[in-house]
Amino acid sequence: MFKKLLHLIYTATLSLSLSACTENLENMSIQDQSIHQPNRFSNDESNDKTRKPVAILELSGIKPGMKVIDLLGGGGYYTELFSYIVGSEGHVYIQNNSLFLRFSKKELDKRLKGSRLKNVTRIDSEFANMKLPQNTDLMFIGLSYHDIYVKRDDPVIMTSREEFFPQIFSAIKPGGYLLIIDHAAAEGTGNSVAKKLHRIDEKWAIKDIESAGFKLVKTSEVLRNPDDDHTLDIWQKKFYHRTDRFVHLYMKPAN
Repeated sequence: MFKKLLHLIYTATLSLSLSACTENLENMSIQDQSIHQPNRFSNDESNDKTRKPVAILELSGIKPGMKVIDLLGGGGYYTELFSYIVGSEGHVYIQNNSLFLRFSKKELDKRLKGSRLKNVTRIDSEFANMKLPQNTDLMFIGLSYHDIYVKRDDPVIMTSREEFFPQIFSAIKPGGYLLIIDHAAAEGTGNSVAKKLHRIDEKWAIKDIESAGFKLVKTSEVLRNPDDDHTLDIWQKKFYHRTDRFVHLYMKPAN
């Protein structure tokens, strides 16, 4: 009898808890909802503190029904958040090349296993032909824009702005957006420390991206770290996951 009573109390408490969670979720913005989904990976949740995804998603302007590309998306941390927001009427594409898959394939396989994210399509492609879908509302490049300026021994996993930018410009629809986050380098260094430090000069980046046809429309300070003097490699323990990062939203002109 006592065990039965305990079971009834547990069931009632669980029901109330789930009801409260559902009610709280419904009262949240869609960006907040995306990070409070019960089936998110625990390591994603632990990364939220340094990535500040709600602020990034709000800046992006992403909405239900949109078509989104997570370019060089790695293991798909942002892909999953995009997937929730665009919903069943939208679609998300996550693209990686063979270099990025060396480090992210296991995580990406787990994230997409068994059609876990039904509105997500995976694209494995190299820089020379990224096979990007057209008429995209939003393209996201998180911490990998600088990689187009990294010289590597294998030509398959390196590119140039002349090869890279026409592909992404074509994929984004007129009036669509390009959201970029990257590690800030010291002012005046241009792209010269991209290989050594995995950073890029913010002011130089703006000129570079706008010269490819985009227009900077919004920025965010949410990932700034004034303690980072821009001289250390991003993998150094002192600033690992805590670099000074710029966040830029660009638009492809409607005409």
